[in-house]
Amino acid sequence: MVPVVLKMLSKAAKERRRVAIRYDGQHHLRVIEPHVIYLDDQGNVMADCHQVKGYSSTGKPVPFWKTFRVTKIDAVFLLDDAFKADNVDGLRLGKQDYPTGLIATAYDRPPALLRRNAAHPDNLIGHTRHWWSQFESVLDGFLSDEAKPQGRH
Repeated sequence: MVPVVLKMLSKAAKERRRVAIRYDGQHHLRVIEPHVIYLDDQGNVMADCHQVKGYSSTGKPVPFWKTFRVTKIDAVFLLDDAFKADNVDGLRLGKQDYPTGLIATAYDRPPALLRRNAAHPDNLIGHTRHWWSQFESVLDGFLSDEAKPQGRH
């Protein structure tokens, strides 16, 4: 299920489209704008999202920023509603430059580089090559896990 969720979230981020998700076994829907999908320091696939509608386990009123662990997303529904990628108030753009790997983003340039390194295209190319190699190894791992035969119990 994770490769499908990751593919849908990545598509939504690149196309700047909202998605409805079910998260962590809950039956409530949340409507989110996936801005950045990345690997954290432990190798977990994470999504920094702006939640605009739906359930909040803390009761926090929407809209707000939330980081979701992609493996805990149970269902994804791609919506026709678009969002603007210029809404970055509250997004941690300098978040250690997403050091482990950037998978997808709603921005034309990696978010951490929007403010600091926009004038250094060579640096941007190096970062992008690094992120792409990280993404390919994560994707290979997901696909190989799916290809393993499931034992019967």
